[in-house]
Amino acid sequence: MKAHFAIAVLCSISLTLVGEARAGSVSDWQHDIDEIVKDVQAIHPNPFFKTGRIAFLRRAEALKVNLPRLTEEQRVVGAMELVALIGDTHTQLEPDRPDFALWYPIRIYEFTDGYFVTAAHKSAVDLAGARVLEVAGQPVASVVQNARSLMGADNLYASKEYVFAFSNAALMKGLGYASTTGELKVKFKLTNGNEVDRVLTPHTTNDTRFKKGDSTFEWHFQAEMGGPPFGGVEEWISVYHGLPYSAFRTTDLTRPLRLMNRRFFVAKNIPEKDAFYIQSNFVGDDFAEQFRGALEEVDKVKPRRLIVDLRYNFGGDGSHVPAMARQFIKRADAPPWKELYVLTGRRTLSAGIMAAVAVMDNTENTVIGEPMSAPVNSYGDAISINFPRTGLHMDLSAATHQLGDSNDVSEFAPVDVPAPFTFADYASERDPAIDPILRGEEMRSLPMIALADGGSAARRIYEGRVARFREYDWWSPPTEIALRRAGQKLLELKRFQDAIETDKLNAEIHPDIWNVWYNLGKAQMAAGLTRDALESYRHVLEIDPTNDNEGEIRKAFVDAGSVLN
Repeated sequence: MKAHFAIAVLCSISLTLVGEARAGSVSDWQHDIDEIVKDVQAIHPNPFFKTGRIAFLRRAEALKVNLPRLTEEQRVVGAMELVALIGDTHTQLEPDRPDFALWYPIRIYEFTDGYFVTAAHKSAVDLAGARVLEVAGQPVASVVQNARSLMGADNLYASKEYVFAFSNAALMKGLGYASTTGELKVKFKLTNGNEVDRVLTPHTTNDTRFKKGDSTFEWHFQAEMGGPPFGGVEEWISVYHGLPYSAFRTTDLTRPLRLMNRRFFVAKNIPEKDAFYIQSNFVGDDFAEQFRGALEEVDKVKPRRLIVDLRYNFGGDGSHVPAMARQFIKRADAPPWKELYVLTGRRTLSAGIMAAVAVMDNTENTVIGEPMSAPVNSYGDAISINFPRTGLHMDLSAATHQLGDSNDVSEFAPVDVPAPFTFADYASERDPAIDPILRGEEMRSLPMIALADGGSAARRIYEGRVARFREYDWWSPPTEIALRRAGQKLLELKRFQDAIETDKLNAEIHPDIWNVWYNLGKAQMAAGLTRDALESYRHVLEIDPTNDNEGEIRKAFVDAGSVLN
């Protein structure tokens, strides 16, 4: 446990909200912690894939031992940290009790250049767009990191999105940052450049869209222009032109593409840029029908560039994804677009990931943005469990979602071209993912470049991207299979030199995979470069002497009159 969490407190207290909530007894807490541990082990398909079983159980026992010395807020914090150790975005523990239904009037977000307020309640409207510098006298990054420790995350980008505990006064009190009355001291740099110290006073849940005394994090499914559950959609003010959150729940085609409608679905033809834009933010009952209608428009206008924006799609009902995928599959042989771009980000979650993978797997495409909030193989289909003795609610993954190869253990789904937001981008008309596409900059994936312009062009762009994107430890070059397929297609088209250059690039990126050397050898042999082909085949046998093509390779040496050492 963190030092500020483990400080001994002799009495158990709770914040007074809609009515005083009875704190659970030590025995109630011990019972519910045991129940949480039991449910985690019985229901989650693989609860210890990040934190080992013994470490998890020891943490649970330590929490039970410490219960008599902890405040009620610290007990909730400790229980949330325990469940967060599972490291699964679909598995979360939350307070569901009125004494925790108290919220600060800001919503913060991490950009590449710091933490900023993306939405502020009208009572603190001058904080909209402010940069957060310190919290309770400590650097904001360390405070946010501790707040994030209360919520499970599959990867770093899910963690970046899951900062919602910061908005809850009782949890910030349990973490040791808020006062006994829930007030929080924060230093901001306002949009006018002035640095100010503010004391944030919490507000009780009163948004009519939520139940009375709601302390769960259901509100986080709102776009980042909305905030915690008090006030309502008209009272939360965004950074963009000072518009209220309600403005982004209806369509306005004059706003930047990403902000035209952040509720469900929007599509727009952009003939002056030879482009068509589709944004889907939820997988609902009309998900497939929405794509069917949009793609029928695409059939008519035949744009050069089709942009499918799933950066804000937090999920829904995944059973609707196959019908959407069929809309792309039936166009795969003769697509009405020349370039397809799929945009992903930290809010792409659950059925949103399923939708993204469905498009990626069934089309020639380029992925732009940030990594999705879970890998292609992860856990989901969460079930809800209530613990009335302590007023806790748990969502617990009950299924494995295998959307990629069974041996794919990557933390991040691939992104061809990173495009994270700075705050200046976000607060303005700029979009680092969409704007370069519309300007005609080179944003295609390497396999697409190789197929269109040849292997030498792909190498040149690859070398430039390595230099540009080295700062992103989540970025990686194309997979071996993606480049292999491009090389095979080029070979089928008898573009031998392009196939060779593409396969050479693949071999340099993935030198320990025998397939790349085998395909390079085939391309070299087809081009009449027998000596080079035999050298590539030697690499195949060095890596895997018993691969499926061993007989063919040995015959090639015999036919060439060469000795295989």
